[in-house]
Amino acid sequence: MKKFFGFIVLFVVGVTGGVYWMLYTASGNSFLKPLIEQYLNQKLPVKARLEEFSLSPLSIKLYVGKDTRIQAFGTLDLFKQTFDIDYDLNIARLEELEPLTHQKLRGSLKTKGSIKGDKRKIDIVGRANVADGSADYHLVVQELQAKSLQAQLHKAKLQKILYMLYQPHFADALVNGDVVLKNIDSEALSGRMRAKVYEGRVDRVVIAKEFGIKGAAIRFSFEDTSVIHQGIVTSDMQLLSNVVKLFSRGAKFYIHSAKVVAPYRVQIDDLRRLYFLTKQKMRGALKLQGEIIKDRALTVTLHSKTLGGKIDAKLVNNNLKATIKDIKVVKLTHMLYYPRIFDSSMDANLHYNLATKKGALQAQAYDGRILPNKMTFLLQQMANFDITREIYKVTELNSTINDKIIVSQLDMQSRLTHISANNARVDLAKELVDAKLQIDIKDMPIFVKIRGRLKNPKITIDAGKMLRARAKKEVKKQLQKRLKDKVPSQVKEILNLF
Repeated sequence: MKKFFGFIVLFVVGVTGGVYWMLYTASGNSFLKPLIEQYLNQKLPVKARLEEFSLSPLSIKLYVGKDTRIQAFGTLDLFKQTFDIDYDLNIARLEELEPLTHQKLRGSLKTKGSIKGDKRKIDIVGRANVADGSADYHLVVQELQAKSLQAQLHKAKLQKILYMLYQPHFADALVNGDVVLKNIDSEALSGRMRAKVYEGRVDRVVIAKEFGIKGAAIRFSFEDTSVIHQGIVTSDMQLLSNVVKLFSRGAKFYIHSAKVVAPYRVQIDDLRRLYFLTKQKMRGALKLQGEIIKDRALTVTLHSKTLGGKIDAKLVNNNLKATIKDIKVVKLTHMLYYPRIFDSSMDANLHYNLATKKGALQAQAYDGRILPNKMTFLLQQMANFDITREIYKVTELNSTINDKIIVSQLDMQSRLTHISANNARVDLAKELVDAKLQIDIKDMPIFVKIRGRLKNPKITIDAGKMLRARAKKEVKKQLQKRLKDKVPSQVKEILNLF
């Protein structure tokens, strides 16, 4: 029995001594080093090389892949399970670590910091160089689970972040960020986030290449403040640029369902600056507001009081419906740099599909009056009729839209005139118009052709029937005046042929 207990004592002493030798002596660490390196290469999808390995004092230098170096040094007490370690991580090429991280990233990342604590609580504090900026962070781990995080990002370059995420170089800007997550648990995530993007400038060449939009000379800044509570991120955002200003207060993102509900307000101080996007010259200012909802479908509402009336619209995925009330036509044509030819209040209903670029427009104009223009001047000269005096109680316009081509039917009636058009064609892309109007003045038809540039078309008038009627009337008048009641019946029959 004594020999057995002696053997047990010797075995325990031997094992303890062996463990101590491997963990706390240079020769023991040298023995472990190739074993650990072999184990890492069996487990990691990229090649690992352990250049230095010492546990007392702790000193580790590990290379992962070709260009990633991990260094750690400090104190480690395996028996008490406490540690105070400084680390230095240098990743020259993030793309090499994709098999390990399963994240598609590129670029470089450098970070230094310390890991202190025990098995119950670990504090990781460090600073990183990323995207030509710096980041400070403090991560708390409790019971081997991430508990809270504080991080600040200073003057990172947006173009470098886009490069890191394999995105095109859409813009240059500086980025600041501040994150305080009191609870990282996905079921009880809570905290706040702030972001600021400033000195932004869009890359016009890339925007033209990626979206076909030329001349996007946009300078911008962006700010966001968000609060996270009970699975909901509530944000206040503003985007300011030399083209448009966008504000959203109380936007909500539901983390578990990915639903977005965002009220918004848009302010455009000078519509001329939108030409690069719309290819339509415009002037004046415009304010819009509405709400964006992204759930199973995308729904966007829009409301605006403009041009003396109001516009209400709703977009569901690609289908747009808009209602226009009391828009002043003169203000609309002025905004679009079109000639002032008609003065009225207009209501309209628009149905349009963004994917097919097809739709229909039904419009009614009330108490309209034709304003002096080339056509009215020619009518005055040829028909001796001032059409600008006429009032058109209701003007009907029905149009079909096929991309930038609009084909319209027009009907308008006044006391002495009736104006109609079939298949009047407007090409917004080429800014061309091709329309033929029939103007009946006191039941006598005049045909007007309007062709050419939309803003300055060529107008030709065919008043043959009216002129023949006027000539016939004048001949009769002169004959009756000269011959009085002595006009032969044969002459009357000849006149009736005209």
